[in-house]
Amino acid sequence: MSRRKRTLVLSDSERLTLREGSKHHPKHEFRLRCQALLLSGKGWSAKAIAQHLEVGQHAVGNWFNHWENQGLVGLMRQGGQGRKPKLSLANEAHQQILAEAVGHHYQDVARIKADLEANLGFPMSVDTVKRFLKKTITLGTAFGARAKRAKTR
Repeated sequence: MSRRKRTLVLSDSERLTLREGSKHHPKHEFRLRCQALLLSGKGWSAKAIAQHLEVGQHAVGNWFNHWENQGLVGLMRQGGQGRKPKLSLANEAHQQILAEAVGHHYQDVARIKADLEANLGFPMSVDTVKRFLKKTITLGTAFGARAKRAKTR
C-alpha cells in the first residue's frame, strides 16, 4: 500500500517569496525550508526532497504542515528551541553577582567563575562566564564596580 504523494500548490507570489527567501535569508535552515517548498511546488515528492536536501522525510512533512498552517512564519525557528542559557541578562541577581565578582577579581575569569558558582549554586564553564561577560560589556554594566574603584584612587 503506497502513500498519497503530497505536493504543494504555490501561487506566483508565494513562489517569488520562497525564491527570495531561499536566496537571501541569513539563516541556512530557513533557506533550506524555502527550497523544499519550491521543489514540492515543482511536483517533487517529500521523499525525493528529503533525499535531495539530505534531511529526514518527517522533517519535510513538518515543514509542509507549518507552511499550510502558519505560512512563511511557520518556516522560521520557533522560540524556545535550543539550549537554555545558564546566566541571563534579564536576571538582576546574575548581573549583581557578576558585578561583585568582577569588582573583586578583575580580569581573572577563573576566580569570577568560582564566585558565580559559589553564589548561584550550579557549575558552569569558563567559556560560559566569558560569553556572559561579553554580553554585559556591550551593555556597559559589568564594569561599573571597576569604574567606581578607579575614581576613588
